[in-house]
Amino acid sequence: MTLSDSFTLSAVLLAGGQGSRLGGRDKGLMDWHGQPVAQRLAARLRSVAAPIMISCNRNQEQYRQWADALVTDDVPDFPGPLAGILGAIRLCRTSHLLVIPCDLPQLPPELLEDLASHARQEPECVWLVRTGEHWQPLVSIIPASRWASLSQAWKDGQRSPLRWLLAQSHRVLQLPEGDPRLHNANTPEDWLDCSSIFADGEVRR
Repeated sequence: MTLSDSFTLSAVLLAGGQGSRLGGRDKGLMDWHGQPVAQRLAARLRSVAAPIMISCNRNQEQYRQWADALVTDDVPDFPGPLAGILGAIRLCRTSHLLVIPCDLPQLPPELLEDLASHARQEPECVWLVRTGEHWQPLVSIIPASRWASLSQAWKDGQRSPLRWLLAQSHRVLQLPEGDPRLHNANTPEDWLDCSSIFADGEVRR
């Protein structure tokens, strides 16, 4: 068996937050060009990974139609994205887990394919994305074998995905500062800004 043959990839879309900067709205169900953003991103994940999980703590019936499995946090009150990653890696039956958040509506399949290609070449490492000097820790590929490390870190009180990821043997996919494909949409204004920056997947100059 070759190295590439042993590399298999599932994915989790993180949609379990409380949407505090959106007035409590469920971010994964925000509209993007007439389509819930979770539906859009789940379809893009299917071009590079299977099965697809969605981490969510409400509106499960809507999310269920776009996922092969749902992940919910073990503790209440929206404990954060690391809880969603932990729940997904616990269920992971592939060699690696691709993680993306639901607030990157323009994340393209090509970037995910590039990240997966790098991870396939060095599968023992965690792979992270950085734009300029800014980390994008919720776009990453994690070996499923790191489950024990993550579980122990959670028990020890770790709640920061970036701190845990950087503590692992890792590699970085470096992208330009301000790469528009990673425009983060958190507030209502951000979603409006996204709509003005992008049209049908193309950057307006």
